[in-house]
Amino acid sequence: MATHSTVPSALTLFLILFLMLPVGSPARILRQAKTDMQRVGDSQLLLHELGFDLHQLNRYRKLAMHGPTSDRVSPGGPDPQHHF
Repeated sequence: MATHSTVPSALTLFLILFLMLPVGSPARILRQAKTDMQRVGDSQLLLHELGFDLHQLNRYRKLAMHGPTSDRVSPGGPDPQHHF
């Protein structure tokens, strides 16, 4: 009789241990935090490897920061004869 009760308990223990294995496997070792300059260097290297021209990207970034350089203004507005 003792052998019949140990087999299911051994299988249950094995099943519990087997199901607990994947719980710890996705954990990874964290690297030291990178400084901002290292992150910028990594992103610039990646952009260069992907074929982007870094000088053009910097030019576009500067243009976007300063906004449009044109001093154009809109004309007098809608025609009052058509829009009332």
